[in-house]
Amino acid sequence: MVQEIVDKNKPLYLQIKEAILQQIKQEELKAGDKLLSEAQFQRSFNVSRITVRKAIDELVEEGYLFRLQGKGTFVKKHSKTQQRSLSLTQVCQDQGKKLTSEVRSIQELPAPIDFDRLFSSDNVITVERIRKIDGVPIMLEKNYFPLEYTFLFENDLSGSLYQLLDTFNIDPKYKGMNQVSINQLTDQQSKLFNVQSGLSVIHHLGTVYNSKNQLVLASEELVRVDLPDLFKYYL
Repeated sequence: MVQEIVDKNKPLYLQIKEAILQQIKQEELKAGDKLLSEAQFQRSFNVSRITVRKAIDELVEEGYLFRLQGKGTFVKKHSKTQQRSLSLTQVCQDQGKKLTSEVRSIQELPAPIDFDRLFSSDNVITVERIRKIDGVPIMLEKNYFPLEYTFLFENDLSGSLYQLLDTFNIDPKYKGMNQVSINQLTDQQSKLFNVQSGLSVIHHLGTVYNSKNQLVLASEELVRVDLPDLFKYYL
């Protein structure tokens, strides 16, 4: 049976996402339950498979669903107390460290491939900064924001971006994606950190959502971990 799309003002993928999310919250779908296949969703809602995949991808990113290769997509056990997103500013304050930031650039750019399906537009506002602890470069970060956050171009970005967002009634509350790997610094990146080329660093991809599960930002970080006495990095 084809389910009718009722709100013509909402993107189709978002309506499918909200329908699945409502079933999870009402416990019609419980932890461990297997979702319909993408083809079944496609027939049920009479939409394209790309539309279905975007809805499911976002629910995976937000921690409501998980995929098992070759087996399907399942409902994830979802804690009612989601992991709180802490800014680096707060982490440094907790560790008694002095944090400063060097803003390298702010510009409108295409959304990076790791995050492009999460944004409603092809382009995003990209803020690149070097974060320093007690004067030592410790992190190269790129934060990606929705295009409507135009106030970023008009404000000082050398302090806490979380505090700046708060002044515009935007609450970066919960962590979404938390993907970690080990990379080696390129020659150009090494110059920014003032270290030798090839130094191993943490490569962290993350997303942050507000209390309404709306995307606030996506981030990519390269973090030095060779100075544990200077700073302890927490994901």
